[in-house]
Amino acid sequence: MSAAPSEPEKYSIDEMMDRLKGSPAENPEDGELVTRSDGSQAIRVRKRKRRSSQPHKEQSVRTRRARIIQVSAALILVFLAVLTVGGAVIYANSSPFREGLLQKIGQSTGATTDLSQFRMNPKTANANDLTLEWPAGNLLRTLTVRGINAEVFPTSFLGKSMTGEEVTVAEGNLTLQIPKPGTALRTVNKVEGELPIRFNRYRTPVLNLTLGSPESPILRLYKSEASLTSETQAGLPQMRLYRGDLAISGWPNLRMNRALIEFRGNEINVVSLQVFHPGDDRGSLGLTGTISPYKQSQTSNLAASLDAFLVEGLAGAHLGHIISGRIDSVSAAKSNYFSFLPVENSSPTLDIAFSVTPSSNIEFQGFPFLLGIAQLLDGDEWFEKPVFDTDATGTFHREKGVITFRDLNFVSKGRMAIQGELSMAANEALSGKLRVGLSEAMIPKTSRLKTMMGPAKEGFRWITLNIGGSAVSPTDNFKDLFTEAGATKEPAPAPDGTERSTFDELTRPR
Repeated sequence: MSAAPSEPEKYSIDEMMDRLKGSPAENPEDGELVTRSDGSQAIRVRKRKRRSSQPHKEQSVRTRRARIIQVSAALILVFLAVLTVGGAVIYANSSPFREGLLQKIGQSTGATTDLSQFRMNPKTANANDLTLEWPAGNLLRTLTVRGINAEVFPTSFLGKSMTGEEVTVAEGNLTLQIPKPGTALRTVNKVEGELPIRFNRYRTPVLNLTLGSPESPILRLYKSEASLTSETQAGLPQMRLYRGDLAISGWPNLRMNRALIEFRGNEINVVSLQVFHPGDDRGSLGLTGTISPYKQSQTSNLAASLDAFLVEGLAGAHLGHIISGRIDSVSAAKSNYFSFLPVENSSPTLDIAFSVTPSSNIEFQGFPFLLGIAQLLDGDEWFEKPVFDTDATGTFHREKGVITFRDLNFVSKGRMAIQGELSMAANEALSGKLRVGLSEAMIPKTSRLKTMMGPAKEGFRWITLNIGGSAVSPTDNFKDLFTEAGATKEPAPAPDGTERSTFDELTRPR
């Protein structure tokens, strides 16, 4: 860059020194050239004043102080919370709290209560045993549960109420009784408004239930899984049962599959109840309807249905051996019900119209007349245990220990038909009348059977037999009718040393 026109292009050393001495600094803030006493020169810079305000450092200080205050407040709150929770837990495990809890349980259930080894922690309430007992006017008699674990809400520590999501118990034993009219339903009066004990669900993997006298109960249910929902969408308490062994006095053993029950005031609505025969998961007996346990003059009726159910499950092992197979319920007037009066010594009635299950069959056996007919028809073994696979209907009736198959109509076209009624008393004594029909084509023209049987009707020749004996050893009067018919053709004698050489041996049950 060229020098300014007013200045010479070259300077001598002296000129440069004079110029430096005579010209002050262009920027006062950059300093002032001064000569020391020893002749040396230096630039004196004016001291800068420190700024009194530094915003970034002040913000850092404020942030630090705020964090210290926040941490301190949090520590104080945690400390207070620990003290509060600790105090609440200590109070919840005290005698006054336990006594208040017993009172609340009584107000909620109406029963006298006994609670052992109760304890609480911030999440759950626990107890070893709880026993509830109701007066004679209530359907409930006693409830004993053990191994109680309740998921409680924090408000439960305040002592005004005990609330939570779920209560589980290791095992429960519930006994029911026939209510006595005119007696109290509750021992403790119910409080107004919400109950002081409120949980959404109650559940146990093992429930044992009995109805009636503990010595000889009417009904027993063992080892059932149960859950009770306090309030459904419909606003009703609802109980579910799953599995369990079911025993009804005088009935064959059954097995609970599942049940759904709703409680509507003093009425019990059986939404569905399904039971199996022990050892069989294919067939089922179903019940639905309403029970009114406090109306002892009113019969409670439940609709009954069968689905591929074993006859043995209804009639018992012995009678179920005589008539065996799987049956379905069919629509019929004045049938398909399970009814009883809610009174002591009540005898429930079961009446179901049935037909053989499709793809199954009904087998009829055990009577002497079957063996006799089989031998008189040239030893045809089918007649010893006739099978009816398409056309077999009837009505099953059980009442007061008596089992009756009425309106029986078992037909095997071209072979045999059995109609009539068969009953078994409580002591297993048999009675009834059976009309037995044989196809005309099956009866030899010279056979004594043709003389015994009546005129042809509906494709069969018929004979009426009186039934007796027991379910283990049934009897009939086929022999007497055979004898009365006279000998037109004697059966071929049996080989020496073999059975059935006489009519008694011929018709002896095997």
